[in-house]
Amino acid sequence: MLIKHSRLLPCNALLMAFTLTVGCLLPQKSSAQFGVSPSQTSNFFNDLRSRAGQLKKSAQSAARSQDVVYDYNKGAYVSQEDQEGYQSLQQLLRSDRQISQPSVRSGSSAFAARAVGDYTTYSGQYSQALSYFAPTYTSDPFLSGKRNLMLGPVNIGLGLYQGFEYNSNIRRTATPVSDIISSTLLNVSANYRISQNNVLSITGGIGVDHYFNHPELAAYGNGSYLINVLPGSTIAFDIKAGPVNITIYDRMSLRPALNNAFVGAANNSSFGVFQNDFGIAANWQINSAWALATNYTNTISEALGSANQQFSRTMNSFHASLTYSPTATWILGTEGGVSLLRYVKPVLNDGTLVNWGAFVSVPIGKSTVIKMSGGLQNFTFKAPTVLPPAGPGDSSNLHGYYYNLSITNQLNARFSHTLTVGHESSINLASNFITADFINYGVSMVAWKGGRFSISGYYENARPSLTDLSPVPAFPGTGYKLTQFGVDVYYTHQITTKLRAGTGYHFGRADYYGVAGRDADQNGFSFDLNYALTPKAGVNLGYRYFVTNYKQSAGDSTQTRVILGLNYNF
Repeated sequence: MLIKHSRLLPCNALLMAFTLTVGCLLPQKSSAQFGVSPSQTSNFFNDLRSRAGQLKKSAQSAARSQDVVYDYNKGAYVSQEDQEGYQSLQQLLRSDRQISQPSVRSGSSAFAARAVGDYTTYSGQYSQALSYFAPTYTSDPFLSGKRNLMLGPVNIGLGLYQGFEYNSNIRRTATPVSDIISSTLLNVSANYRISQNNVLSITGGIGVDHYFNHPELAAYGNGSYLINVLPGSTIAFDIKAGPVNITIYDRMSLRPALNNAFVGAANNSSFGVFQNDFGIAANWQINSAWALATNYTNTISEALGSANQQFSRTMNSFHASLTYSPTATWILGTEGGVSLLRYVKPVLNDGTLVNWGAFVSVPIGKSTVIKMSGGLQNFTFKAPTVLPPAGPGDSSNLHGYYYNLSITNQLNARFSHTLTVGHESSINLASNFITADFINYGVSMVAWKGGRFSISGYYENARPSLTDLSPVPAFPGTGYKLTQFGVDVYYTHQITTKLRAGTGYHFGRADYYGVAGRDADQNGFSFDLNYALTPKAGVNLGYRYFVTNYKQSAGDSTQTRVILGLNYNF
């Protein structure tokens, strides 16, 4: 079920909305929340290392129209002005593959149990394609974000999306309630190069949803209008001081989060959360072989609605990564850190989270990259002060390990695949922490001229720290064990230079031990049409159909979504 909340958003979110709007007018990027899991922290440092190179490259480029067309011979989008060549396949598919990539109002049950406690991004089974400093959605899927303006010294990219959706089952339950939803979204990417080495940038996505008939069905808020600030919306100031690149950033989001502590079809339950990450990161190239990256972040997370205040928290984290790469090919390193977790209310337990380990990244030839990492995790939590039935009463601490192995192989210009295997623990919402073993595999290929094909699969076995399988009345999800797997197939075809079509299928199975009535199979189908009206404007039509069958209960549900959207890039 979805919970009705008593207020729409805190004043800080209003300030964020104002800041992003003003930032668009005045002259002036796998996501990670630190301490949640080692793999997410590693992804942050990967993004930080590449940021300096991206800023250097941007300093050498001027604003240009960058009209993009599809090259049938190359099977890729290319720029008319400088023929930039192949676009990432994930860029082309990201906007269409909403079947298994959870978003606002997504009907997919393919959430990742190991990431439920991470408010930084949407809890999907597959790794997010975008970086920590960029929103998880782009408003111009057909043109892949290529639109720039210059206002004096400020380089600005703007994208506007207006969509209307018919949703036959907002709650995704056996007793459907339908509605028509309007979604307006503004994306902005602006930077002001104060000097050759100092850059102020704003990257953000802010939108407003309007439920015409049932505003009470929104994940948060009590009015007809719901504000979303997409994860990755960031104000950052980049400074280069000799061999050290420093990034001072403030990253904000206002979005739904999953709640795995609810009874019944918990995959469908969500609540609103406002999060602010203020941090200072530095990347020091000590010499040609050694580099040190550090980061401090203060995270404030506020769950919206009086019924969800037990999920509000603060986290202070310090992490570091030391790498050695004498030939600029293979990389050997060590990384980790400590996070201090504090909850506003004592329902869940405060804790100190420590991760530390080593990693190595090795290219095999020109087409294969292997990355291996492993280390120790130590989570120490305070004794619970709120006992059952008012809270989970979890007194568990973690003294464990983690590992992650990923292999990426580009067979040729048309075929690539990636395998990821891992074991790690992260904080949870129904217990102190959750430990998961997981496998992801994905294949992407250019099937023939104009056609692109992808297959992705996942497996996850997750175990919360609370081993007592007797449900706590207020936290009926405690004590469960979850095994889930699924597969996603998507095919997209460029019919003409202006028209693209895509179709997909999703199957997912979730088996719970310890909580009755939640074992389920889900089948999902999708179809998309995208048409470029002009080089700056496009229209898209999407269809989604989900069937969820619960094995031990009569709560089977179906959901139909029809989405009509217009993208305009200034």
